[in-house]
Amino acid sequence: MTTRGSCQQQTISFSGRGVTSRQDISVEITRSEPGSGIVFEISHDGTFVPIPAHADFVVHTLRNVALGAGNARLCIVEHFLAAASLFGLTDLLVKVDGPEMPLGDGSAAFWIDLFASAGWRQCTIAPCIKLTEPIVVSNQDKVVLAIPDDRFSVSYHMDWDHPAIGKIWQVWDTTMDISELSHARTFGTISEHKLLGLENEVVSLTTSGFSQPLRFPDEPVRHKLLDLVGDLTLSGVNPMAFAAKFVSIKAGHELDVGLARRLSQAVRSSKL
Repeated sequence: MTTRGSCQQQTISFSGRGVTSRQDISVEITRSEPGSGIVFEISHDGTFVPIPAHADFVVHTLRNVALGAGNARLCIVEHFLAAASLFGLTDLLVKVDGPEMPLGDGSAAFWIDLFASAGWRQCTIAPCIKLTEPIVVSNQDKVVLAIPDDRFSVSYHMDWDHPAIGKIWQVWDTTMDISELSHARTFGTISEHKLLGLENEVVSLTTSGFSQPLRFPDEPVRHKLLDLVGDLTLSGVNPMAFAAKFVSIKAGHELDVGLARRLSQAVRSSKL
């Protein structure tokens, strides 16, 4: 990791291994003008293609969220977006030389550490966008909804047929420290991780437990909340600006992005 400049850096950089491409990925993050939003510039065919961090540019939601424009693609954006939102960042230019964002340890903590090490200060986002009515996105027994409230919060109900998980409910709101979410690592089956060469880097599910000690007893559900925050950033608005209670029941990236799209549409049409 390197930072450039002095005291508070406007541009910071990070290099890490891509989990799917197995390439070395370099990322350069620059603070941009207010109102710019978060925009990725993705290396493709010898040039950099700009792709806004917005639901309109989501091209798939299978296991992770990928953005695209033309033939350019960028995978695994959700952890970075969650880190930016939790830290209170709203306007960034993120230049990525590679097809995915580095996974690190599978959490968002290393991005937040990078922001802090550059002297960037965590900002508080006021819940200034009011919902006029609940917004619901569902598919069979999976549902994610936004309910009018006086502040931002996220809740997740996890129901996995696994002895180390089972049924778990967790809530996070802005009165709590961001580390309660940012340190929660992604997880998956040990067979999936062996295929990706990730046996030691992230948490894997074994038949009876986990391959590594957990950072929290309920780390898997906390990571689901982290994913939800990152996915809601694709509304084009830092999700903590919504005065709303976001509740997810067994949902994932597909429904999260669907809700982000609905929120964006409502903001654009001035219904919020």
